[in-house]
Amino acid sequence: MELNRILEKALGEPPTREETLLLLRKVQGYDKLLKLIKTASRVRNDEIGQAFKFDGFMWPVTPCTTSPPCRYCGRSAGLWGLDNPLTLDEIEVAGRFMKEVGLKRIGLGGGTVWTGAGKYITEAVRRVKLAAPFDVWVNIGPSLNRGDLAKLKELGVTAVGSSIETINPTVFKEAKPGDSLEARLKLAEEIMRVNLGFFSIMMVGIDSSYEDYVKHIFWLKRFKNLTLLTVSGFNPIPGTPFENRPPASPLEVAKVIAVARLTLRTPDISFGGVMIDWRLLPLMIMAGANRTFHLGCHVHKIGSEYQQRLLKMIAVRRHGNIEFVNMLPLTVNIIKELEMEADI
Repeated sequence: MELNRILEKALGEPPTREETLLLLRKVQGYDKLLKLIKTASRVRNDEIGQAFKFDGFMWPVTPCTTSPPCRYCGRSAGLWGLDNPLTLDEIEVAGRFMKEVGLKRIGLGGGTVWTGAGKYITEAVRRVKLAAPFDVWVNIGPSLNRGDLAKLKELGVTAVGSSIETINPTVFKEAKPGDSLEARLKLAEEIMRVNLGFFSIMMVGIDSSYEDYVKHIFWLKRFKNLTLLTVSGFNPIPGTPFENRPPASPLEVAKVIAVARLTLRTPDISFGGVMIDWRLLPLMIMAGANRTFHLGCHVHKIGSEYQQRLLKMIAVRRHGNIEFVNMLPLTVNIIKELEMEADI
């Protein structure tokens, strides 16, 4: 069977573009999906080991001025506090929270400010590093120019994000009418030129086709500085223009993660959107993921809850207007049950 041949070959080398597309099309049903994710898990273990990374995450560190807002984003329904980001003092406090639980990696995420965000984000990085010498990455959109990127590199930032979501121009324009695919593609090139690590997001479930996913994965494969890919599953939010669309299937997200693992091999792979659920963590690991910045520790403004707290094992701490959520007591146990090593 051709599918078995491709998966056997993938244990030793990445599939071709045509084989990647065939995997996405032909893997349907329990038996075939199980073969795919078993292969992806083995490739992950062989290529990068069995450590699962937990990052701290601070959000939002910048407001969003994209107009109109992305049609799937909670901001288009007046949610998420993207117009009320963390202050520099709150970011500094958040850094101390992260230090207390022993985290090594911190992500600073925010909305897209289309001009002038560089000065603010460099100061935010300085504030974080006052707490500890964290490995810091930043994802705030195309406002950053080459000079900003160079300053971030000087400060020890290890990676900068350019979140594409979809590489299909038509789908991008429909989902993100106030955004610019061209600007995000350009930012990715600038990140490579400055020799910083590169982080990106691909979203499953907003009308991208299998051909689009393959094109996106092989576009990412060009970047030798790719350190992290997040595969996000579309999650309809009430009050947004996309509220009546069906959510992405967790199994479809798992399939895309597995194919990305076979093709890209060594970059870290995480997950987001509808997949931000501790109950889906085992599925993501089996599909080849090895990192999360959603199910570890995060800080956000009170009143703009970032993660629903379902169990007493999820610790919450408040300071002024911010909330620190620590899911590690729950999620590290899941990692151990799967015989992975927790790298925090």
